[in-house]
Amino acid sequence: LQKIGIHPDIAGYQDLAHAFDLKSSLLAARATLEAALERRETRGCHNRSDFPEQDESLQVNLVWSPGLLEREAIPSIPDEIAALMQEVSTAGKLVE
Repeated sequence: LQKIGIHPDIAGYQDLAHAFDLKSSLLAARATLEAALERRETRGCHNRSDFPEQDESLQVNLVWSPGLLEREAIPSIPDEIAALMQEVSTAGKLVE
C-alpha cells in the first residue's frame, strides 16, 4: 500500500481518493477476518463448521483496532423496549 503512486490529472486527485478507498477496504477486510477468527462459535449469520455450537460467553461485540481485538459487553435491553417486543414466527418464511 505504501508504494501506490498518486498523480494529479485533469480531474484532480482521483488517485488519492482511490488510494484512501483501497486502504479503508483493506482495513475493513482485516477487521472482519480477525474478528471472525476470534469468534469461535456459530451465531446468527456467522457460521463455523469447526465451532458449530453457540458459546454464551461470546455474546459480546468484538471491537477491532490495529493490533487489538477487545470484547465489549452488549447492554441489556431497557424494560420499556423489552415490553414492546414480541416473538415472530419464521414458519413458512425464507430466513437467510
